Amino acid sequence: MALASSVEAYKLGTFLPRRKITGIASSHHPPNRIAYRIIRPSLMTTQKAPLVFIHGGPSLASEYLDPISDESLPLKDRSLVLYDQLGCGWSSIPQEDEWYGIENMALDLTELLAHLQKVYNMDKYHLFGHSLGGAIGYEVLRSQTLGNVRTESMPLCLSFTLSNASTNFKLSDSERSRLYDQFKEQHPSKDLHENFFRAHICRTKEIPDLLKSALTRRGKCWSANDYVALPIDGDVKFPPVLIVTGEHDFVTEKCTSAWNDLIRGSDARTVRKIVLKECAHYPHLEHPLEFAREIQLFCSMFE
Repeated sequence: MALASSVEAYKLGTFLPRRKITGIASSHHPPNRIAYRIIRPSLMTTQKAPLVFIHGGPSLASEYLDPISDESLPLKDRSLVLYDQLGCGWSSIPQEDEWYGIENMALDLTELLAHLQKVYNMDKYHLFGHSLGGAIGYEVLRSQTLGNVRTESMPLCLSFTLSNASTNFKLSDSERSRLYDQFKEQHPSKDLHENFFRAHICRTKEIPDLLKSALTRRGKCWSANDYVALPIDGDVKFPPVLIVTGEHDFVTEKCTSAWNDLIRGSDARTVRKIVLKECAHYPHLEHPLEFAREIQLFCSMFE
């Protein structure tokens, strides 16, 4: 794949999230920094709105999403924004547990979006959340519907893609364990873990280098196991939603089926769902062209 790699193709940046943790003196703690990169920054204010990506994890640095920037893929005509959440990658990695959790990550993303509007005139955007990143994105948008964020000071979200994202993390952990036990019975082998990974996590012949790097350099360990998504009020505005799942993903239909009811509510919101064949948890690596085509098509519908 020919990733965007020239100086002109990338814009690197950081910002300082403002949130504080009670009991942790700022004078004894260096300011946290969150690192981001903009691919094709010259396209930030064109008709095709930027696509902001939220990586999964916890603490799985965003580098595994880089192949989405391949110049041969349908997303090549818009800016892409990728960032590392606090605790991994090029961002700060504070050791206190109080900095972490989905709610805190949602606060940081809200600040990033406001920062991108202020610095790069990003008045509108599409949002994409992969795995745990889907929950983070959902909580950002849900907070806006609850009035917890001044939406007039935020860029407008045109669409939201939930990719391989569960509504209930204990349920997806349970499904993963169930599939593992089933796989163990059907395919006993000394390479059981590796074979299960290739069956239900990433179905490429070889584990892509960027995914391997992200997995081996995983950052601060924190848990989101108690997360359960709550519904959106049927009377408030919410962007159109695309739900992407993989045919063989350990995040099964049982884990994603509730999104439709949570989001649609009593309002006739646009909620579309697609299942990518022969894919598991990383469809952007398993079938990148089909994946990018679906994302581009959905984004284009709402510009």
